Amino acid sequence: MARELALDYAGTLRRARELGYTHFGFPLGAQSPRHDAPRDPVEVAELCRHAGLAVGTVRLAYAPDYGRQMQLARSLGARIVAQSAADVFFTGPTPGETTRAAFEDWMLRLETMAQAARDEGVRLAYHNHDWDHVPLDGKTPLELIAEDFAPGEVDFEIDIGWAAVAGVDPVALVRDLGPRVLSLHLKDVDRSCLANDCRRFVAPGEGDLSYSELMPQIRELSHAIGYVEVDDPVDGLQSAARAAQTLRPSLAAR
Repeated sequence: MARELALDYAGTLRRARELGYTHFGFPLGAQSPRHDAPRDPVEVAELCRHAGLAVGTVRLAYAPDYGRQMQLARSLGARIVAQSAADVFFTGPTPGETTRAAFEDWMLRLETMAQAARDEGVRLAYHNHDWDHVPLDGKTPLELIAEDFAPGEVDFEIDIGWAAVAGVDPVALVRDLGPRVLSLHLKDVDRSCLANDCRRFVAPGEGDLSYSELMPQIRELSHAIGYVEVDDPVDGLQSAARAAQTLRPSLAAR
């Protein structure tokens, strides 16, 4: 709902609450050097509370001041801080590809993030994309993280749409990671989208994933909170409403 938030941040948050949403996640800073700085997270947290929404999973900025960011997250009331991606997938010659050596080197930074999270009493979660399911000399990035870090040091935010694009069964993924799944990104996939200008990711209920079957299975396995995330929707509030309509039955059944 980026466009809607830019026009009326407070009103859009109120509308999300009216649709039945309970949490709102937001970034603590710019997500890359190419992105503009987002709205002040302290202000966003206050707007959330005025709208009746809890501060959800917040996202680390690309800046390496992890101690300050974890302290800020805790002060806002966030319990989970997500690392959106490993930047080694963007700094090599081919976007979305890296080597095992480069990824293992990047995990040294992930260790620094994890220590900062422990110091502030918040949980760190790594967010998956399709490339995180591609083996690097025999093991996927998610497997390398799960093996190198203990539960509670680095856990996971599982994006259902990206897992499906990678050909991974989201239910099996959540089952394998168990309680290390702290949050979920819920998006649907339009597999007919082949052109560069079409929208591959759509709201739950608008694509090819059967959320009516998927969510009850996931809810049997995990209490992770789910966040609807749709990349560049035509109408953000309309997508949020459609997703709420699709997901409400499985959430009410809990």
